[in-house]
Amino acid sequence: MGLKVKNIRNTRTREAIFEALFELMEEKDFDKITIQNLTERAQINRATFYAHFQDKYELLDEIIKKSAGELIEQHTHGVYAFTKEHMMQLVFAAFEYHQQVKKKCRRNYHKIIPLLSSKLIVELKHYLNIAMQDMHADERILYVQIYANMINDAVTMHTAEQTSLTQQRVAEHITQLIQPH
Repeated sequence: MGLKVKNIRNTRTREAIFEALFELMEEKDFDKITIQNLTERAQINRATFYAHFQDKYELLDEIIKKSAGELIEQHTHGVYAFTKEHMMQLVFAAFEYHQQVKKKCRRNYHKIIPLLSSKLIVELKHYLNIAMQDMHADERILYVQIYANMINDAVTMHTAEQTSLTQQRVAEHITQLIQPH
C-alpha cells in the first residue's frame, strides 16, 4: 500500500474517532465514555483505536492541543509579532478555541476547563515567546507567563459567562494591559 493511501486512511480514521468523541460528549459525561462506545460510534475495532491512541484521555488531549495551535495560526496568519493587532488576534483565537470546545462538548465543558486552559497556555506561551524575541530573556520569560495566563483567564471568565463584557472589550483591555508595540 502506498504511503499516501495509508496517510489518507489514518487521517480518516482519526477524524472518525474525533467525531465519535464529540458526539458521545454531547450524550454523556466524559467519565462515562468507554473505548467500546468510541469504537462502535467510529465504526472501527479496538485494535485500530489503540493503534492511534493509548486511551480516551490521550485522544481528548490531542484534540484540545491541536485545535489551540491551529486557531492561533489561523488568527495570526502564522506571523509572530508583538503588535497590538497580533495580540488582539491572539485573544480572539483563545475565544474561538474555548467557544468551539464549549459548543462541541457543552455537557462536559466545565469539567475540562483545566485541560483546555493548560493546552491553551502552552500554545500562547509558544507564540508570545517567539513574538517577543527582542525582549531580554529574563523579562521575556516573566512577561510570557503573565500574558499567557492573563489571556486564558479573561477568555475563560467570558466563556463561562462570568463577565458581561464583549469579546472585543475583553481583547481591548488585555491589549492595553500588555502594551505591545
